[in-house]
Amino acid sequence: MLKIDDLFNILNEIAPIELSYKCIEKGDYDNSGIIVRSHENVEKVLFSLDLSLAATAKAKRLGCDTIVTHHPAIYYPVKSLSEKDMVTAPIIKAAENKLNIISMHLNLDVAADGTDASLCKGLGGEKYRILDRLTEKEGYGREFSFPPVTLSEFVNKIKKKFKTNRVIVYGNRKSVIDKAASFCGGGASYAEKAVNEGKTDAKVIITSDMPHHVIKELVENGRSVILLTHYSAENYGFNLFSERAGEKLKLKAETFVFNDKRFM
Repeated sequence: MLKIDDLFNILNEIAPIELSYKCIEKGDYDNSGIIVRSHENVEKVLFSLDLSLAATAKAKRLGCDTIVTHHPAIYYPVKSLSEKDMVTAPIIKAAENKLNIISMHLNLDVAADGTDASLCKGLGGEKYRILDRLTEKEGYGREFSFPPVTLSEFVNKIKKKFKTNRVIVYGNRKSVIDKAASFCGGGASYAEKAVNEGKTDAKVIITSDMPHHVIKELVENGRSVILLTHYSAENYGFNLFSERAGEKLKLKAETFVFNDKRFM
């Protein structure tokens, strides 16, 4: 019988928890690991980018005993639990249904085949340069080149690849581009830093959740900005992570994936 610690160790083969610790040492904040330990045995695992009421309901319908998320089920410390609070309500539901919760956040973001690398590859960057390195193969932010296309053509490819129409574009859609820099999820501060420090000369920056003043500065400096939803930018790579984990878990546990179309 697979134990929760065994499951966590298998997930760590893909995204070592030590990477999260290295990110924290650099000044980031994280809370990855086993967040809720309701029991020891694991038979059915649901992979979901977020711990939400929808995800816990899906887990219950499927008979899952464990949920693996990307975003930490408990991020910052909470002082109280309430079913009316949408931060803590999913945690209550998970506990009521005896669900284990494991979260793989910054360690999965920066892993060699993590969400940041997957975003880059999904955009066409099979060969890339890491802009903020933790190790030779791990880090955050990827710069990559590709055959020249118009910005409009590039955006259309993104919509098709990531199965979303929720893409915001700042820049001349007729301009021809051949190099981009991508930062999964809420990587706006890393993108701004990479540009300001001269780490990338890419004319296109792809990320999510970027503040208006940063967009304004980038556009006025001749850059284009493409914003995916935070969910789409990371769920693409999280699904690949769940596939790799599923292969490792064959004959040990049954795995399922929940894609929340509300945010794609």
